[in-house]
Amino acid sequence: QIYSSDTSSTIWGHLDFRLPPLYAAFVNGVAVHSMDFDDTWHPATHPSGAILPAVIALSEAFPQKKKISGLDLLLAFNVGIEVQGRLLRFSSEARNIPKRFHPPTVVGTMGSAAACAKLLAFDRLKCKNTLAIAASYAGAPLANAATQTKPLHVGNAAKHGLEAACLASQGLQGNKQILDMESGIGAFYTDYNPQTLPNLQSYPWLLDQQDVAIKRFPAHLGTHWVADAASSVRKKLVESCDNLLPLDKIEKVILKVPEVKYVNRPSPTSEHEARHSFQFVACSALLDGSMSVQSFANENIHRPALRELLGKTQLEHPTDNTPSFESLYCEVRVTLRDGTTISDRCDTFYGHWRKPLKKEDLEKKFQSNASSVLPAEATEGIIETVYNLEKVEDCSVLSTFLSGQSARVLSEKL
Repeated sequence: QIYSSDTSSTIWGHLDFRLPPLYAAFVNGVAVHSMDFDDTWHPATHPSGAILPAVIALSEAFPQKKKISGLDLLLAFNVGIEVQGRLLRFSSEARNIPKRFHPPTVVGTMGSAAACAKLLAFDRLKCKNTLAIAASYAGAPLANAATQTKPLHVGNAAKHGLEAACLASQGLQGNKQILDMESGIGAFYTDYNPQTLPNLQSYPWLLDQQDVAIKRFPAHLGTHWVADAASSVRKKLVESCDNLLPLDKIEKVILKVPEVKYVNRPSPTSEHEARHSFQFVACSALLDGSMSVQSFANENIHRPALRELLGKTQLEHPTDNTPSFESLYCEVRVTLRDGTTISDRCDTFYGHWRKPLKKEDLEKKFQSNASSVLPAEATEGIIETVYNLEKVEDCSVLSTFLSGQSARVLSEKL
């Protein structure tokens, strides 16, 4: 029954196409991570993409007489975020940029399951079974980063969490100690050390200490330090060269970054590889002065000037530059043929939790991305609904806007 096509959920940006909830969660989850443009939490994971598609798809599957409020949706979403954060804090290894598993496939799957269990109002036993089932869906190797397969990780996390909750609702059981065992969630982290959590009266909510980074351009978060440092170096270069980048005078470019193997790509050939390349982002920012969605278009990736600059670029890994989103830095140093060196360093990029995006810049990012698939009034409707979500009586309004329906259709529906 849970795979039946009789019940359907919205595919975001598509008016006339719907799928069963499990597959809607998958497709929308893939879309969220398709450009690596979604939010990043600390410790390192992409928290929202694994949860939001699942709870929205699930909310549409409830009988019409049982409306899910915006507050219900918001609470389930935040429970899913909280569970991810708690699991990540049981491992020191998980605090840094990952080496083996892509974190959304591990904690994201568990967060999606927890969020769906909350929305379904499960009792304690069904919640435990939901998480136990979800753990057997968790985990994907980091080797598929920088390929078209990486976005599937987030889609699978959303779908599998929802699937685990649906199976638990049918009575399927799993190991109730899955979170406490080395052979449970501990299988993904070599130093996994779960602790007993305090009771609700003294529970310190991680949501009160959220460290969320919002990206300004669609690439691995570590590259955002590189972009800001390289843009600053470019300003200094053009000031001394009649406002033109002296490409023919550049002898070498040194990037001082942490040692992160899957973001060390000297000569990327696809948009996905370019999104995971310290070198590409540095050279693009040096050439253009900033980064955008268009930076990763095929014609920009293969332009001769960029290829020439990539050939002059080298990485260095200072011992004090650890692969942590909390403490890493980037220094860009350009040496000219006459021996002149120009450098700059970025410790905190604009969009990091220490330097968050202003509200208007966040809205501009959303409007820019959404405008390619949604009419303007649907985009504005989403913004208004999200800002007032706790007051919304029926969260299906959000799904209606996400599909691209006009305000006229929405008013008729309401």
